[in-house]
Amino acid sequence: MTGETPQPKLLVDSTAARLSRWLRFLGLDVALDRSKSTARLLIRARREGRVLLTRRRSLEGASAAEVVLLRSDHLADQLGQVVAALELPVELSPRCTSCNGELVIVPRVNADGRVPEFVYRTQSEFAFCENCDRYYWKGTHWKNVHDVSRPLLGKVDESTEG
Repeated sequence: MTGETPQPKLLVDSTAARLSRWLRFLGLDVALDRSKSTARLLIRARREGRVLLTRRRSLEGASAAEVVLLRSDHLADQLGQVVAALELPVELSPRCTSCNGELVIVPRVNADGRVPEFVYRTQSEFAFCENCDRYYWKGTHWKNVHDVSRPLLGKVDESTEG
């Protein structure tokens, strides 16, 4: 991520689990915690310096600095609310959607034998997560990521088109 101000670290609970993956597509540091305990979630958020994103109405009175209470069930609305509430500059700079690790662009040859043969033949760029040993590429899902993210990005750089 670029920018002068460090990006906030986020904690998403089970009420918005799908959101965690999409925030990682946007390059944000997002932990997912499926704990049923509200107290445990708040303790973890404070201990790790994370903002809790949740739909739990029981947290409505919590400090705005610690909790963003998501108002919508719709992913695009949730993304917009988080970006606005935390005043986040947004770019498509994905993190690993599985473990939240940073992705590194690697030479295409590194992916040979590590991704499906068709993917290797049809893709020219690959990213790799050193934490969980996964490869990523701009497959058919990338258009969906791009379409959902477009309103948050404003004018999109043509180089990010997949």
